[in-house]
Amino acid sequence: MKLLYLGTAAAEGIPAVFCTCPVCQAARKLKGKNIRTRSQALLDGTILFDFPPDSYAHYIAGGFSQFDLPAIRHLFITHSHMDHFYPDELQLRRPVFVASSPVETLHIYGNRAVEKALLRLQEEEQAVPCNDFCYAKPFEPIEADAYRITPLSALHDRKEECLFYAAENGGKALLYAHDTGIFPDPVWDYFSGTKIRFNMVSLDCTAILHKDGGNHMGIPDTIEVRKRLIDLGAADKNTVFVLNHFSHNGGLNHDDLVRVAEKEGFTVAYDGLEIEA
Repeated sequence: MKLLYLGTAAAEGIPAVFCTCPVCQAARKLKGKNIRTRSQALLDGTILFDFPPDSYAHYIAGGFSQFDLPAIRHLFITHSHMDHFYPDELQLRRPVFVASSPVETLHIYGNRAVEKALLRLQEEEQAVPCNDFCYAKPFEPIEADAYRITPLSALHDRKEECLFYAAENGGKALLYAHDTGIFPDPVWDYFSGTKIRFNMVSLDCTAILHKDGGNHMGIPDTIEVRKRLIDLGAADKNTVFVLNHFSHNGGLNHDDLVRVAEKEGFTVAYDGLEIEA
């Protein structure tokens, strides 16, 4: 399984759109891996996690071959916040905007807030739907081509049923856990009751140096989550743990973050990083 990190920032991006803090100023000067767009990831060129406003920019930056956006048929949304789900762009999938015919169906999986946003778009545009919505119920696996994707309950916005996802294929397993604090009890219970063992775990690290645990995570939280996953047998010494979804408010640019994270045995994601697990 290969995971391509198309974007690795929180909602504001780095540099944040209107910010002049030291982290953002340094990112503008240093560029490279310090520039982070809103979080999005692609599994094996087939399964897309989240659809931020930067999706088109990711499509361009990927050179089309890495991220063949028109060919994607399965889109898994974590929650309805703008930096993870920008549905207005999806109206451009319908005829007139797409000259080729027919427009292939895009299967979109998410919570009820995601469904509501899609229905609003359809009503406002009076468009023939070319997007098929499927409610992603926590802990109930979804078959998407050769992949088994299990939605899990995130600890994030209490006004909606936020999710993160476990993906399995070919005897390998990946956990993609953003935006979430330390996993809620039902998730730990689920891991205790299954035999899943992750080859790769991608964890929210919005707060970077700081402990959060309630809506996002920082390195202190990710250390706790990793230990608990290993204790439950859901991960082991061979599991690759990756930190992702960073905010400028965390206080570190890429190189400084790498120095801190590597001491704890974590890999730091950056825009364009691809990891095979």
